[in-house]
Parts: sequence; C-alpha cells; structure tokens
Amino acid sequence: MRRARSTVRAAGFALLAVLACGFGAQAQTQAQTPAQTTYKIGVMGGLSGLGAQIGEWTVEGAKTGAAVVNAENGKLHLDVIAEDMQWNPQKAVEAFNKLVNVDHVAAAMAGGSAAMQAIAPLADQDKLVLFNIGAQSPTMAGIGKYVFSVLQLANFDVSVLANYAYDQLKLRKVALFTVSDDTGKFDQAEFEKDFTRLGGTITARESFRPTETNYGAQVAKIAASRPDAVYLVGQPADLPFAVRQLRATMPKTQILSYAGLESQEFLHAAGSAANGIVYTTTYFDPASEQPDVKTFVDAYRKLYGKIPASPYIGYGYDGMRILAAALAVAGEPGQKLRDTIATTKRYPGVTGQVVFQPDGTVEKAIAVKQVKDGKFDTITVVQPHS
Repeated sequence: MRRARSTVRAAGFALLAVLACGFGAQAQTQAQTPAQTTYKIGVMGGLSGLGAQIGEWTVEGAKTGAAVVNAENGKLHLDVIAEDMQWNPQKAVEAFNKLVNVDHVAAAMAGGSAAMQAIAPLADQDKLVLFNIGAQSPTMAGIGKYVFSVLQLANFDVSVLANYAYDQLKLRKVALFTVSDDTGKFDQAEFEKDFTRLGGTITARESFRPTETNYGAQVAKIAASRPDAVYLVGQPADLPFAVRQLRATMPKTQILSYAGLESQEFLHAAGSAANGIVYTTTYFDPASEQPDVKTFVDAYRKLYGKIPASPYIGYGYDGMRILAAALAVAGEPGQKLRDTIATTKRYPGVTGQVVFQPDGTVEKAIAVKQVKDGKFDTITVVQPHS
C-alpha cells in the first residue's frame, strides 16, 4: 500500500489552457472568438426514492461546475437541466429523449450501470457526448463512441480491496454476498480472482435479487461456512438490509464492500451495524489546499451552505468542467466535441488525476475507507497504474 501523494493540479482558471495545449492551432482559432455561447447540459440521476442522495450529489456537483464556469465570464455559459430517472433504464430513456428532443442539450451526464446501458446507444445515434458520472460496471468499457467515464470502473477498486484484505487485515477466508446484476456478478468474480491469487479462500458464494430485503437463507449459509469476512455488493437501497442481517447473525465478522454504501442514507438505515465496514472508493479530499479543490469547495459551499461530502459531487463537477474545457476548444457539440475529449489524455480533477483510456474509461486514485463511529474515515490511498 502507498500513502496518498500530492498531485500537481492546474488551478481552475488555468484549466482551459491545460486542455488546450493538446490541441494547438485548433484551440488558438477558437480563442479568437469573443462572443459568449450558452450550452444546455443534461444531468440524469435517481433524484427520488432510495438511492436519491447519490443522484442529488451528482446534480449538485454539476451545478457547482457550471457556476464556476459561468463566474469566469469566459466564452461559455452553462445551464444545467436535471432529470429524475430513478435509476430505472426505461425512465432513463425517457429522460434522455426529453433532453435531446425538447431541451436540445449540447451534452449529457448520467450514472447507474443499467441506465447507462440503456442510453449509451442513443447517445451514439444522436451524436451526443454522454459522461458517465456514477456507473462502475465493466460494461462501461467501450460502451459507446460518444460515452466517456469520469470515475474508474470496479476492477481497480476490487483489486485494491482484495490486496488490503489479505495483506493488511490478514484475512484468509472470505464469503461472497452479491446482488445478481452485472455489477454484483463482476465484482464477485473479480474479488475471487484477486483474493485467491494472493492465497485466500472463498468459503461461500451467495446472491440476492435487486430490491430483495430478506436474506435469512443466504446469511445462514454464509455463517455456516465460517468466513473471516463477507464481501458485500448490492444496490444502495439493498445494502442497509443486508448489513443489518449479517451483523445480527455474525456480529464479529468483518464486512468488506464498495462505494455504493457511502451516503448518509446508508448510515441512517444501517445504524450501528455499519461500524467497521471496510470499502474502497475514489480518493476525494475536500480539505485539500490545491487551488482547484479550494475553488470547488468554496463554490459548493456558496451554493449549498456546506462542505462537499462525497466523491459523487466531485464526479458531477469534474464532468462539467471537462465538458466546458472541451466545448471551448471544439466550438460546438457533436462530433467535434467528442473528438476533442477523445484526444485528451489527462485531466486534473478534484477527484484526483483523471487518466483517460482508449475505451472511454479512466483510472483514478483509490481510497481504502472504514465506517467508524458513524463516519467514513480514509485509511490509505492507492494511486492509478498509469
């Protein structure tokens, strides 16, 4: 494990110059146009029901990014149009079509693996840049020509967690308890591959359906396998039920999990059962003294009266800032905007260096965290490979 290293980032006011360096004459030609252009950016998330806090966070981040861009009085003005798709694929399609056909957005942002799978083909069809600001399923890799991720996919997170569990927590036997969707199946397979490669043993493999809330049979089988820990992956709405039932049967068994639990909603619903859970998520430090992070935090506090508490806020912010920088260079949405983003190699985001990959995904610094006394505490940080 490596401790967090200081990342040299460009200040917010220098961001356009940072990205423009990669585009040379094209950027200089665009810079000669003094007129300000207004672009509408659509943001889709689950804004109602369980899991709504993550959707609200991404929208807040996007609005903060737009506010910072607009305050710079440059050539761009951004308007955010938020749509509630309740993490439902059909509602995501409806929201996407409204944003394209009624609101005429220049680009869109969304999260949720199932929702992204539903709208990615539409983005390619309409030649509309779509930023993934919340889905970590492996299906996001190469999902569309016009789709780009702001957060890393689950494989790096899972590898970091497996190594920490084996090397630092000295766990040797782990039971797998995962939701039966693409994310759960992938995370289960990835954790098993990484953990057994290190010498660990998987004692049980149990799954549950999305929205299922009674896990008595699965928990009993897991307990009977006598693991040192349980690796738990579920939808944000499922996790509190699973955690409470695991704790009721196996109060002293370590629980390992992923970023989907990092919300006040989860802490409230899971209660004291959440304490001690170890999980991984994107490294995010709102207390950083880096100029761009301070700009972000100050703008967010001005809008919402509090400090940003989640990397999901940072994903929305980084997505909006990348779009603004790319629009300033491309001069128009569609193919030119897509090509501009595709040629970008790195972006100094508030959620860490964004290292873009050819398949539209990224690598990011990963934090290993623990729930302790009702709070999410960072234990260590692992930097991306590239």
